[in-house]
Amino acid sequence: MDIFLYYTSIGMIILLFLLSTILYKKLSILKLLVTILTLFLVVVIQFFSNLLSFLGNINYELYFQYYLYVVLIVLAVSFKNKIKITQNLTDYDFFELEKDLENTKDISELLRKRFINTISLLNDGLVFYEEDRNGLFLTEEVIKIIKSDKAQLTMEEYMNFIHPEDKTSYIQVIRKISKKIPEFTQKYRLKIGSSYTWIEEKGKMFSHSNNDFIISVIKKLDLKLFPETSIQIVDSLPNEDDLTNQISYLRKDKKTFYLAMMHLTNVPDINKRFGRDVGNLMIAEYIKQMRFHFARENNTIFRITGIQFAVIIEDEQRYANLHRALVSGGDLINVRINIGGIVQIVYPNIGIIKNDPWQNIDISEFISLSNKALEEAIRNNKQNYSIFGG
Repeated sequence: MDIFLYYTSIGMIILLFLLSTILYKKLSILKLLVTILTLFLVVVIQFFSNLLSFLGNINYELYFQYYLYVVLIVLAVSFKNKIKITQNLTDYDFFELEKDLENTKDISELLRKRFINTISLLNDGLVFYEEDRNGLFLTEEVIKIIKSDKAQLTMEEYMNFIHPEDKTSYIQVIRKISKKIPEFTQKYRLKIGSSYTWIEEKGKMFSHSNNDFIISVIKKLDLKLFPETSIQIVDSLPNEDDLTNQISYLRKDKKTFYLAMMHLTNVPDINKRFGRDVGNLMIAEYIKQMRFHFARENNTIFRITGIQFAVIIEDEQRYANLHRALVSGGDLINVRINIGGIVQIVYPNIGIIKNDPWQNIDISEFISLSNKALEEAIRNNKQNYSIFGG
C-alpha cells in the first residue's frame, strides 16, 4: 500500500467530516459513525494487527485500502452536492428571494402605516401593556388626557396619574387578566393637572411567540356627551309619556303585566359623598343590572325623574324572581357596584301594581297608584317595597 496515499486518504476523510459539520452547522450521525469506525480500524491495523490473525492469509490491508477510497469518494460527493445546491440557489433563486424579501418588507411597512393612521383617526386612546405588565405605551389621545411628556411609561409612573382611591382596584383588574379571563372593563379617575377625570378602559389579552400582551382602549367619560359615553343607558331611556303609551298598547292586547316604580334611595347620598358624576355612573350600572334580570325587552324601563324609574314586567317568572329578591333583600335588588376604587351598594324603594285584563281603571290613575305604592315603600321602615293590593 502506498503509504502517502494511505495517510492522505485518512486525512481527507477527517477533513471532509469536519468541514461538512462546520460549514452546514449540522452534525451527521452517519458520517460521525463512519469516521469513528475508520479511525478505529486504522488503530487496530497499525498497532494491534495480532488481533486480526484469525483472518489467516487474507490481505486485509488491501481491502482496507479499498474501504478508505470508497469512504473518501462518498464523503467528497456528498460535500460537493451540498456546495452545488447552495450554488444553484445563489445563481438561480437569489433574485427571486430578494424580490420576495422586498415584497414582505413592503407589506409590513404598509400594515405599520395603516395601523398608525388608524390610531390617529380614533377618538379613543390605546394602551399597550408590556409582557411583564411593568410598563406600557400610550397613544396620543391618552397622553392628552394625562398631559404626559412621554409615551413610554413604567407602571409605577402611570399609577401616579390614577386617583389614590382607584389604584388598588385598577391593579387588581390588570393582574387578573389571563387566558381564562382575557377581557376586562373598568372605570377609574386619571389626573389632569390638579383635578381628576373619569375614564373607561376596555382591554383584551392576546398571545404572540408564547408571550401574553394586553391592549386596551381608553375613553374619557364626558358626562355631558351622553351619546359618546355609557351614560346614554340612562339618558336614552323613554320617559313618562312613553310609559303611558306602552301601558295603553299592552292593555289593548289584553296582557297581564306588573308596573314597578323604582326609587334609587341612596343615590343622593352618593352624589354628596363622591360627586354627581359618580352617582350617574352608579345609576347607569344599576339600570344595566335591572335590564339584564327583569326587563330585557324594548320599552320596559322608563325614566320618570332623576332617580325614579318605572319597570314593566310581563313575564311571570321574572316577576317571581323580583318578588323573591325583594323579600330576601338579595343582591339582585341591592346591587354592589364598583366604580374605580369606589364601592357602594345601590338600593331602591319599590312600589308595585298589577294590571289584569279585566281592570277598568284608567292609565293615569293606574300610574298614580303605583306612585302611591312607592311612597308607602319609602315610608315603611321595615321593608323597602310595597305591592298594591298585596
